[in-house]
This record gives sequence, C-alpha cells and structure tokens, in this order.
Amino acid sequence: MDRGWKALEKRTESAAGTAGFRQFEKDPAEGWPPLVAGLLAHAAQNYLGFHVPGHKQGRGAWPAWRDLLGEEVFRLDLTELPGLDNLQAPEGIIRSAAAAAAAVFGSQETFFLVNGTTAGILAMLLATCGPRDQVLVPRVCHQAVIHGLILSGASPFYLPVHAHPTWGLPGVLKTEDLLPALSSPAPPARALVLIHPNYYGLAGALEAQIQSARAKGLVTLVDEAHGAHFCAGAPYPVPALRAGADLVAQGAHKVLGAFTQAAFLHHRGTIPDPGKLRQALRLLQSSSPSYLLLASLDVARCQFFREKKEWEEVASWGLELRRKISRIPGFFAPGEEVKEVPGVAAFDPARLIVNVKGLGITGFAAAAWLRRERRILVELADFQNIVFVLGPADFKFEGDLLEGLTALAAACSCGGKTQAAGCPEPPLSPLPRQFMTPRAAFFAPQRELPLAAAQGKIAAEVVAPYPPGVPILCPGEEINAEALAYLAAWSEAGGVWPGREKGTIKIVAGS
Repeated sequence: MDRGWKALEKRTESAAGTAGFRQFEKDPAEGWPPLVAGLLAHAAQNYLGFHVPGHKQGRGAWPAWRDLLGEEVFRLDLTELPGLDNLQAPEGIIRSAAAAAAAVFGSQETFFLVNGTTAGILAMLLATCGPRDQVLVPRVCHQAVIHGLILSGASPFYLPVHAHPTWGLPGVLKTEDLLPALSSPAPPARALVLIHPNYYGLAGALEAQIQSARAKGLVTLVDEAHGAHFCAGAPYPVPALRAGADLVAQGAHKVLGAFTQAAFLHHRGTIPDPGKLRQALRLLQSSSPSYLLLASLDVARCQFFREKKEWEEVASWGLELRRKISRIPGFFAPGEEVKEVPGVAAFDPARLIVNVKGLGITGFAAAAWLRRERRILVELADFQNIVFVLGPADFKFEGDLLEGLTALAAACSCGGKTQAAGCPEPPLSPLPRQFMTPRAAFFAPQRELPLAAAQGKIAAEVVAPYPPGVPILCPGEEINAEALAYLAAWSEAGGVWPGREKGTIKIVAGS
C-alpha cells in the first residue's frame, strides 16, 4: 500500500494533482471529490490489470499518444472494477458523487450522463411518455426533443415561438401561447417540454408556466443544457429545479468545467415512477462509461460549488462588457433590452450576444473575420449575431475581446449600413403543417430527394442548422417554401447543418 502511494506521488509530483491528493488524505472536505478520490486510490494500488480497456492503463498505448496526453489519463481511464462502482446501479463512489451533485443543484436524485444532455432529454421523454401521449413542445426545441418523441412514440403538440423582428433573435415560449394549449390537445397532454434558457441565454416566465402545467396535471421536463450555472443566484435566471420542474437535464460541459459529453439529469422527487427513469438510462447509456467523463462531472460540481463568488462576478462583468461593446460603432450588445424579444423574462449575463447588423455584415462573416484575423472563436454565429460564452477563466481576456471587436469594426468599410441583403429573419411562425408524428414518419417507407425538389412533401428526418440545433424541419411535417428559403439563405450566408453537402432530404414515400 505504501509503495503504491509513493509511486502515485512520484508520477504526479510536478502536477497540481499531488498536492490535491495529499490534501484529501488530510481532510476529505478540502481535497478531491469522492469519485476522483476513488480512482486515485485504485491507481495507487499499482495493480497488474488484465482487463479492458485495451490500452492497459497506458502500458499498451501508442507511446506518442501516451506522451501527448500523459500517463495519468490512461491510469484513470478505468472500468467497473472492485471499489469503482457501476453507473447502471451505483452503490459506491459514483453514488456518493451523484449525491453531492444533488445537494448542490437542489434535486432529490441526480444521475451522471456520459452521452450528453441529449441522453437526459431522451430519458425524460421515455420515462414519462408513451405512444398515446401528447407532449406540448415549443417549436424551437433542440433536435434531441424530436429524437425523444421518435423513441417514445409520443405525439408533439407544437407551440409557436416568435423572433425579434430587428435583432433576429429567437424568442422563447410566451405564457399566453401556452395557456390555451394546456386545454387544447385531445387526449389531454401528458407533459410539457420547456427550454431554459435557449442557446442565446434567453429565458421565459418559467415558474408561471410550470405552475400552469402542474395545475393541469402535466409533468414538466426542462432542457437546461445551457443553464447549469444558474444556481449561482441572481442576476442569473431562476434554476429550473427551483422553479418547480419535475425533470431537468443540464450540460455540465457547456458552461461548467466537465469534459465534453458529460451532463447531469436531475429529478425533484415528483415523477410517478423514478424507477422507469433508471430503466430509460440503462437503454440509452453505455454499459462501459468513461470514468474520465464521470470524474469530470464530480470535479465540475466541486469546482462550481467553490467558485460561486466568481460566477457572481462573471454576471456583473458580462453586463459591463455589454455596455463597452455597444459603444463600438456598428455593434449592439443587448442587456435588459433582450426582454423586448417575444417571451423573454430573464437572460443569462454570461451569454454575451453581439449584434453586428450595424456593420453591414452577417454574424457568419464577423465570426470568420475574428477567427482569421484575431484567432478568436465564438460559440455561435447567425445572420445578424455572434455569441460568446463567458466564465471565470475569461476575465483576463477582456482586452483581447474588445480589441478584436474594435478592429473588426474598423475593417468594415460598410459600417453603419443595414443588414446585408439575402439574410431573412428566422421563419419561426406560422408553424409548419404536421401530417404525421415524428415516429410514424421515421419508420415510414422513405426516399431521398434533392432539397430543392422536396417542396410539398413530408419530411422523414430532422433538418437542424447546428449550432443551435433547432429543427427547421421535423419528421412528419410538410416541407414548405419558407423552410426551403431559410435553409438556402443560411447556406449562402455561411451556415451549415448535418447533411447539407449532400443537398438532399429524406421524405415519406408517396407524399
């Protein structure tokens, strides 16, 4: 045992991990969180493992790859071994880590996800809805919601969401559009899906909408992929769990420090059968999850808990940064003004929207210039806007960001002109006509057509520009002229979507 501890310390003496590990030995509350501590304890035993994964904790890895990543990555990329628990039925370190996350985020139970927020969204729908159930869905949901409808067989009752006519920003669900729908479907709706916030950090009247849905007996499922940091407190929007949501999926990798694909799924203890949620996750998640992803969730929770003060400072900084950017000719970085966007009641100050319409260029062109000339990458670009994700690690780069935007403004000889021609507003209403459920269209006989020749046909697949991953066409919907015009303009402006290069779309045969 002593030999193992010393070997571990020697291997990591130049890394911050050694100090953290020794600190954990002295005081668990101040050291590594439980899942990471368990992995380190296992690695310290220096077992000779004849088990998966095939890189054999590094001894079988390609040397150049091992040198690039470092030995500890391979030593901690473990599997379900004695003492390391099992994601499918956690009883040890994974259970302890999940319980710690539940305490921080305010859930009765939290599940660790290694297949992204998508796995959480799919599980929520599978656990609460069946083939004969209606689900109220804002039409600007993420494509994962549509995929969840395909898997569960539930029928969507799409709710309209409108865009701001000047800034090209998609809004969120308005309560006045929800209330009639709560009594409209026949049979009555089983669940309501809400997005909190959308990709632009915009949030609606979540608490009122959840209360209205609960009064009608609906289960509320919230896609909070971009809002895991909201429990840092005001001025961030209210967290979905605190607002009363039954199930919430969060992308811990999107804003917090977890590795890509790592996410949380929370339930508040108000769903009829939590066991069905566990069954759904067994269907959707790998039986050989990456312990590096799991450990990153444990660390992300721990780091966020310790950095709540920094997240408060990010909020203040984000609001001040908006004012500074809006002083640069050609730019507008809305703060409280975003509440003019349809349905918006709150916004994430750490999600920085910069409208470039005044420069006479598209958001795509602005993003390309910043990447090419200043090595600055944005999170999202659209016809009029670029979006930056802010966090505690970004404070020291304010000067680089402001300098880059100032240089972009100077480089635009057409500054002050209106938006470039050929860039329409997002066609978010009226809703496309729905002829089949997503599941029925997915399993129907299909054929492939050139996109330009598909008008009037019924889509058999999702077409969703990414980011933000919001479908322009859903399976079972009529392919209308407005959707085709939008996709053509998006492509011409520099946007992409999965399958764009093929120039085709799958349609329901005979439509």
